[in-house]
Amino acid sequence: MAVFIAGDLRFCQYGCGMVDCANARGREVTLDDVDCSGGDMTSNAEYIILVVGSYGAYFRLTKDEVDRRFPCIIVYTPDPVPEEDTISFVRKMKEELDLPVLAIAESSPRSVKNFSLFVAGGCDIKWLGLRPSDVVALKMHPRCMRPMNSRDLKLAQRLLEKDAVVKQRPEWVEELKKMVETRSKVEVEALSPLGWSFLSKVYFPEKMVAQDWI
Repeated sequence: MAVFIAGDLRFCQYGCGMVDCANARGREVTLDDVDCSGGDMTSNAEYIILVVGSYGAYFRLTKDEVDRRFPCIIVYTPDPVPEEDTISFVRKMKEELDLPVLAIAESSPRSVKNFSLFVAGGCDIKWLGLRPSDVVALKMHPRCMRPMNSRDLKLAQRLLEKDAVVKQRPEWVEELKKMVETRSKVEVEALSPLGWSFLSKVYFPEKMVAQDWI
């Protein structure tokens, strides 16, 4: 499975020469592309922004060019559940560039599980958003929320009771408990009623300035 990248990342792709993801925005990249390159990745970025499963969030962040306002590389993975190659690719970026990985996804137990898979795969990440506490702080309308089904609730309980990664992160535990209490999940796209560019021009910049990730 490929990931899609925009931002300050350069690497030599076998058969294609130097790839500059700052100019070739939305570049589709696979682990093989980098492994076969024979050259290291280079970047002047300070963060990797990992967007998991939310194309709308990736589209808005790249369209509004947040990577040109903040020194970051935006990586979008469309996998509903991250595959091993995807986790390995993000881990390779993190290790070679020595950058923190900040994750954006919908507020749901499935997202927390996906974050846990990245961490268990050797790629430590921080949860930037969207978090249940954000939903409360932003006073989002109930119509922006979707009810959690029985599978969501069971997954949340499994994460709270049995997931080793989650149990080592008390702030993740608190956010999960809020999901269970409200029995609701919220897509990142639900921020759009607050403004089409609210994600890229208000929410994301405020998070970055405050270093509000857990």
